[in-house]
Amino acid sequence: MTPDEHREIVRSDDELYLVVGALADGEALDPVTLRAALEDPAIRDYLVDLIALRQAVRTVSELPAARWRERGSFRSRVGWLSAAAAIVISLTGGYFAGQRTVQAAPAPIVETVVHLGNAGAAPKPTRVISLRPGVNWTETAGAQ
Repeated sequence: MTPDEHREIVRSDDELYLVVGALADGEALDPVTLRAALEDPAIRDYLVDLIALRQAVRTVSELPAARWRERGSFRSRVGWLSAAAAIVISLTGGYFAGQRTVQAAPAPIVETVVHLGNAGAAPKPTRVISLRPGVNWTETAGAQ
């Protein structure tokens, strides 16, 4: 079997599946092609599965749609309003309770005074290093 013959067989199988799909969709088709498609047991099984799937989808779509007005009953509205009222009351109560317990900051007990007028003397050195030019110290121009 050549690759071209294999492609023709695969293409014809795909076309037969498409013919069965067109039958399930209610489209017009050639009766000879349909008869040739239904001779294959795999395609007949595909038709049965396709019809069962369409039946299942059709029954799901027949369920009544949920409406917002039916869901929003009086009890649920009262529940939401009471929850909002409880939040507002607790926040207001917490604010006023905090206002009553807040105390003014106490007056400072320690007072710090800084006098800038008198400059202090440097402390007495613990060790003195004497630098003598040319002996233990050499100055060079531009050096740091």
